[in-house]
Amino acid sequence: MTPQDWRDSFGGRLTHFRHQARLTQEQLADRSGLSVRAISSLECGARHPRRLTVERLATGLGLAPLERRQLVDAAVAERFVAVDHPRPPLPPLVGREHEISELRAHVRGNGPPLLLYVGEPGIGKSRLLLEVRQLAAGAGAPILSGACRRGSDPYAPIVDALARHARLLPHSALAALVKDEPGLLALLPELAALRPGEALPVPAPEHHRRLAFDAALRLFEDAARATGRVVLLLDDMQWAEPAAADMLAHLVERMGPRLRAVATARAGDLPLHSRLAQCVGDLARVGLVGHRVLGPLSEAASLLLVARRDVVRRAGGLPLFLTELAASPDEIPHHLRVAIRHQLADLPQDTRDLLQRVATGPLAAPVERLMRGQDTAAQVLGALEPAIRRHILDDTASGFRFRYPLFREVLLADLGPTRRRLLRHAVAVLATARHLGRVKLT
Repeated sequence: MTPQDWRDSFGGRLTHFRHQARLTQEQLADRSGLSVRAISSLECGARHPRRLTVERLATGLGLAPLERRQLVDAAVAERFVAVDHPRPPLPPLVGREHEISELRAHVRGNGPPLLLYVGEPGIGKSRLLLEVRQLAAGAGAPILSGACRRGSDPYAPIVDALARHARLLPHSALAALVKDEPGLLALLPELAALRPGEALPVPAPEHHRRLAFDAALRLFEDAARATGRVVLLLDDMQWAEPAAADMLAHLVERMGPRLRAVATARAGDLPLHSRLAQCVGDLARVGLVGHRVLGPLSEAASLLLVARRDVVRRAGGLPLFLTELAASPDEIPHHLRVAIRHQLADLPQDTRDLLQRVATGPLAAPVERLMRGQDTAAQVLGALEPAIRRHILDDTASGFRFRYPLFREVLLADLGPTRRRLLRHAVAVLATARHLGRVKLT
């Protein structure tokens, strides 16, 4: 990229406007509600901006209408230029023969239009989506994909999948769609730049949702026209907003077998009262969705990734742990420790406190051992429920135990020897008190 190309790029214009406003990246991040890392990635061109991101940045920078238009135009120019990044070879996929067989049939058009895979972080959900991508490419089916994030666009990740698809379409075809489908601008307002100087119809707010659904359906039907089907890959749907869940259900119901959708969600982060769970339930009642829970790999499959039984035992069959420990079998890589800490940090404080008690005790901790002071068994069980839902703990006949021993290792290492000793002593004192009848188990 030449210096002039960079100045005209979104990253170059963003940097120029930030310097003009005399803001640091930290200050702009604070004003726009983004992270410093996101600002840095956008300025250096390592990532493309989404429409809400551009709006937040323009507001944070306090841009005048003309400058805001320049920033939006730069984002549009990059968003609708197809970039073919080489994909690294996929790591081996073992122990998922049933899922691969199911997905192969799914891409061919068999079974319900939507498959939903649920599992904890590191179980291989995103890896399965990469496998579907290869299967779809081999079958010649068009592929639309997107990943959801916390605080995303109301229609994410479907709108992101549509934006990537739109980058591959001729500008003339897109311009015609903008005129024919007024709801398209509700999804991708940056497309208005394709018809400069025209007064495009603006539907009333009460019609935005219906027209947006119709526009999305039109794009998917157009994508499916050549081969009779289109593959839609959606990752991390536990963070999808209700509008995205309703749009997905609309597409599934209207397109039927022509839509081959595969979605993933994290176990424990998809409550039954969420709109996505309700939509999946409604679709399941009419046979339009298949719901699968991904479990840990068997010992035999794990040994194909790591030929050491001690490492297999520590990983507990979680593919992420297995692949990371295969490269560093005698220690826990720093980034893996961080990933485990992040999972634990998402839990309530009383749950984290109890997990420390589970870690310092025997491999399986009975509920009586975890009670403190006037705690009841019901209170302890309630506090442990988030860890059980997220598959961090298993409730066994002999007590609560970590599904993946690596969680126990990280917790113990973070406690340190002194805190471990004090915690074990406190638990032992409470256990003695319980035997003497001073703790009531109710």
